[in-house]
Amino acid sequence: MNTKKRLWMISLMLVGAIVIAACGPAATAEPPAAAPVEEEPAAPAEEVPVEEVAEPAEDTRGTLRWVHYNQWGGQESLDPFSPTRMLPLIYLLYDRLVVLDANGVPAGDLATSWEPDETGQTWTFHLREGVKFHDGTPFTAQDVVYSFQHMLDPDLASPLASTLNLIDPEGISTPDDLTVVFNLTTPHADFPFLLTDYRARIIADGSVGTIEETGNGTGPFILEVMDLEGTTSVVANDNYWAGKPALARITVVGIGDSDARVQALLADQIDYDEEMSAEVIQLFEGNPDFVIQNNAAGYWQTMSMNVTVPPFDDPLVREAMKLVLDSEEALAIVLEGSGTIACHNPVFPGDQYYLKRDCEQNIEQAKALLAEAGYPDGLTVTLTVSDVDPLMVPLAVVYQAQAAEAGITVEINQIPSDAFWSEAWLIEPFVGSHWGERPADQVLNEVFRCGAAWGETYWCNDEFEQNLDDARTSLDFEDRKAIYQRAQELQSSEGGEIIPFFVNNIRIFSTRLQGVGASYQYSNMPYYLWSISE
Repeated sequence: MNTKKRLWMISLMLVGAIVIAACGPAATAEPPAAAPVEEEPAAPAEEVPVEEVAEPAEDTRGTLRWVHYNQWGGQESLDPFSPTRMLPLIYLLYDRLVVLDANGVPAGDLATSWEPDETGQTWTFHLREGVKFHDGTPFTAQDVVYSFQHMLDPDLASPLASTLNLIDPEGISTPDDLTVVFNLTTPHADFPFLLTDYRARIIADGSVGTIEETGNGTGPFILEVMDLEGTTSVVANDNYWAGKPALARITVVGIGDSDARVQALLADQIDYDEEMSAEVIQLFEGNPDFVIQNNAAGYWQTMSMNVTVPPFDDPLVREAMKLVLDSEEALAIVLEGSGTIACHNPVFPGDQYYLKRDCEQNIEQAKALLAEAGYPDGLTVTLTVSDVDPLMVPLAVVYQAQAAEAGITVEINQIPSDAFWSEAWLIEPFVGSHWGERPADQVLNEVFRCGAAWGETYWCNDEFEQNLDDARTSLDFEDRKAIYQRAQELQSSEGGEIIPFFVNNIRIFSTRLQGVGASYQYSNMPYYLWSISE
């Protein structure tokens, strides 16, 4: 490793710490004196058998101590469709119609089977029988209708609506209590994939007004206490349709700072965390109290330019900002190799529609583009980041040094973790960000469609929009693949995302915790199978 890399490695070391009468019986009055009276001895009282009441057995299944990241500054919501939905609570309280199995294939959850019509525009889903919500209400097709109509309500501004806006909210029908028919505005051969989104959870009919207090779902755990400033807890739903959970309770405490979460693990204050940085692995390696999982994943790290704000409104500047990035070097320094080069493409290499691209660093070409854009002497930009994500600051430091070679001065503005998502993201013109893995159709629609609620770059391109529409209506796989790949190339070359790599999902957890499958994405984990020993 050369000297510059060693210096960067030293600069990236992040250190965190956390501060963590009994009263006697009253005297009785003596009876008044009286002459003794001889009485016949009383017959012994008949003994009445007393039925012994057994004390309830202690639940020995154990408690898992988990963490949430305070992403929304105290505005976290139990509505799974809300822009400020609370993780991991929505995973524990609610179910979806369809999930992805360990092989990334759609599998039944609250739906047991589904089929399209010959056009791919009408999809029929058959629902699981005998499922109940936490309050005992039976799950029916009407709950599905209500959930998706709520999600598509413009007043909610759900980010998921950008992906599922092809559902006609008035065109969802229920032939019977266990059948739902979705009439789409356009054909879509991969519609079941869209329903595997981690937020596409089913809530009870009419529950929007109470969901924040009850978290009433069909999931494996039931809300016990909601306390965003302290500890939130859920208890096992022993009537869960898939089986009795192996945990009695899960407690969730908010820790926004990534270093503090590491310290909480080491101090035995929490049992599990994920999406951790590669540099912390050395703190746990060789420790018999912890398990480390380091798995390839589609979680992508990015630096987002708002393309409506100077200087990022100039395509030449955006291209130059990408050309100064050395993704291989960034991967080696920030992730210690625990990731995959992305080349500014948010579609994971494991996706069936993935487009492989090249993205070599080219400092001289970047300088030429800046000069053509009117910045012959370079330019200065401010990159806003936070420790809410353990990779934001290290990546910013690496990018700062790389960009300087082309005359781009990157000033790093680091703000508190509990303010980042509510006060910087979607607001500041150049910010660090990250996204979980999504299928190609979903990520391209949710993040890059014109007017998308979470469209962090504010990029809008008519040709790209048409590509997405055409891909959804094509029933031929190879044709869809070619169209999705054209859309990926457009976004990657012209859009506002600087994406160096996909990040391996690094999970570190106590050896007392069992059942954590390495191959599952976090949103598809069968949490009811997890167990922990005391």
